[in-house]
Amino acid sequence: MKLSAILLARTLAFVEIYDLDPRGKLFAPDFIRTVAERYKFQRLPKPEEREKEGIIFEEGKFGGKVIVKLTIYDAMIKLETRSNTADSKQLIEEMLAWGAAKFDLHYSPGSIKRFAYISDLTFHSDVPLLDAACQPLIDLAARTSAALSEMWQEPVQYYPSNLAVGHDPMARKNGIAPFSIAHRVEARYSENKYFSEAPLPTDTHIAFLEEFEAGIKRLHEQRGI
Repeated sequence: MKLSAILLARTLAFVEIYDLDPRGKLFAPDFIRTVAERYKFQRLPKPEEREKEGIIFEEGKFGGKVIVKLTIYDAMIKLETRSNTADSKQLIEEMLAWGAAKFDLHYSPGSIKRFAYISDLTFHSDVPLLDAACQPLIDLAARTSAALSEMWQEPVQYYPSNLAVGHDPMARKNGIAPFSIAHRVEARYSENKYFSEAPLPTDTHIAFLEEFEAGIKRLHEQRGI
């Protein structure tokens, strides 16, 4: 597996914003201005967005790390980079520690009890990952190809195009993204270029993809492909 690009590294920190400022001492305009200056944000929150979409900052930078987007909700802080979810998490923690010193926010290490992640990336593989994942699926693609070729009177080739694992959305209150792998849009299937999204830290996401690729290679070897 060869990483092509990290498209999104999102970290979500679940924390009550009101708990950070329990007595309402924080003056929002001062906070927004100071955050914008420190993190060099090019797009600042708009008053009409705050209730529906949260407090949104875009295109910032701090300590060599580029911030794509920061959104502050009532019960969550979401920060996106294109480098690694570890960077996104570190930036959130650094920002809150700074806010505690600068604005007397009620924050200390460990205040955030739960983090969540979304990782989007593209990569190349040495093998056609989806073609060997499931023999019945391959057979379905072949039968579909034959039927459509006859219908259209021209060669039409179908292949497995994506796969995903996910949880039962009825089994929990809030949904979690599936782990998915699909052929990359605008790339020929023969290029073995893929897009993948996972609700995992970036490094874990990459490690799981490498393990999956290794499993597919073993299948190829067993089938003598």
